Amino acid sequence: MSIVLSKKDIFWGYFAQFFSIASGVITLPLILRMLTKEEIGLNYLLLTFGSLVSLFDFGFASQFGRNISYIFGGAQSLQKEGIQVESYSREINYRLLATMIHTARYVYRRIGLVVLATLLTFGTWYIYEVTNGFKTVHNALIIWFIFSFSVFFEMFYSYYTALLGGRGMIMESRKAIVYSRMVYVILAFVFLYMGFGLIGVVIANFIAPFFNRIISYRFFFTEDLKSKIDCFDISKKEKLELFNIVWYNARKMGLVFIGAYAINKFSLFLAGLYLPLSEIASYGLMIQLVGLISTVSGTFFLISQSKFSAMRVNEDKEKILKEFAFSMNVYYLLFVFGAVFLVIVCPWLLIIIGAKAKLPSVLVLCVFALIVLLEGNHSNFAGFIITKNNIPFVKSSLIAGLAIVLGDYFSLVYTTYGILGLVVVQGLSQIAYANWKWPYVVCKEFGISFLSFVEIGMKESLIRLKIK
Repeated sequence: MSIVLSKKDIFWGYFAQFFSIASGVITLPLILRMLTKEEIGLNYLLLTFGSLVSLFDFGFASQFGRNISYIFGGAQSLQKEGIQVESYSREINYRLLATMIHTARYVYRRIGLVVLATLLTFGTWYIYEVTNGFKTVHNALIIWFIFSFSVFFEMFYSYYTALLGGRGMIMESRKAIVYSRMVYVILAFVFLYMGFGLIGVVIANFIAPFFNRIISYRFFFTEDLKSKIDCFDISKKEKLELFNIVWYNARKMGLVFIGAYAINKFSLFLAGLYLPLSEIASYGLMIQLVGLISTVSGTFFLISQSKFSAMRVNEDKEKILKEFAFSMNVYYLLFVFGAVFLVIVCPWLLIIIGAKAKLPSVLVLCVFALIVLLEGNHSNFAGFIITKNNIPFVKSSLIAGLAIVLGDYFSLVYTTYGILGLVVVQGLSQIAYANWKWPYVVCKEFGISFLSFVEIGMKESLIRLKIK
């Protein structure tokens, strides 16, 4: 069974990204207008915590999704590393698929409980510190407890996204995201207008994951599929064997995610201990908007990953190069357009809506946008490398993350550069290695230069637009 990326998949992929970041786009004007600076700052810290607990996934989501793609691509057996091409078949191994699903459920139930315990202990202490004993923000403790349980349920049900994506059901996966985020947006608007403040936002976030789970289940577990997998009695030994295969690379990805978090998110977490919440609001707003640009720009690559994984099984080298180059060309064009819009238009829009938080200076915005562009570029190349079921960048990711954590700490404690210092530390740590290394590795695999790679992407874009 081959995985085909249709126009509907692409449409829903972009549409879902819009709604998955609804709290940062659709509700942002209302949040900036109706919440205090302190509430805005705390909101960004909550978002940072949400990304922090995603580390507990430890690479399982991508690994489950990739292996499910291999199964639906015809793989009859799975390996810890690499792909056994000779085991390819046109028939789906439903027993292997059923074992994978059972293993995913087992893993995520336990991850969710660990996440909840961590939030209610360490997380409670952190929020106590940054809110001056829960006094700076009204109902801070209640807000934190509701948020903690919302993250628990979101993590608990997150394996459904891996199931749908791995099966190539991109449109269905994105529909589930869109519908659940629509519920969040509607509730958030209602609660904010009712004067609930930040507590209304976290209540809306608590309810949304349940809708995602219900919709995803109905899409994935069709009557036909259930009839083919329910007949198997999966033993504990089979689940353990498959878990060991998945865990081999999942632990590597987990370490990579820890490094990535230190690179992209930990600065905001650390800044919460040294900068006032009003300045955190400014820094968080910049991270959120530039992150939005990066997310939208990389959507086409993201929704193409299951297709790349299936193509690896078939060893279609020339076609996969063209597809990847085209996806990266889309990334470059969208990011540049978005960055220009951010620098020129967004400050003006914030004034119009009467936002209580503002963006940093134009210099900081431009430098940060360039850094994120380069990070997104090498991250996508690294993601392409993973489609071979190989993860060679664990050590470098951890080293870069550690360098940024130490650099951020010294910048905050011993200098007065504030946000600019955090941005510069992030950029220097990445340009030293990762920015050039992973594009080089992929280009070397195909025997081309990076400029040739870009040229291939541009040619593919022109062909698909039917421009001669």
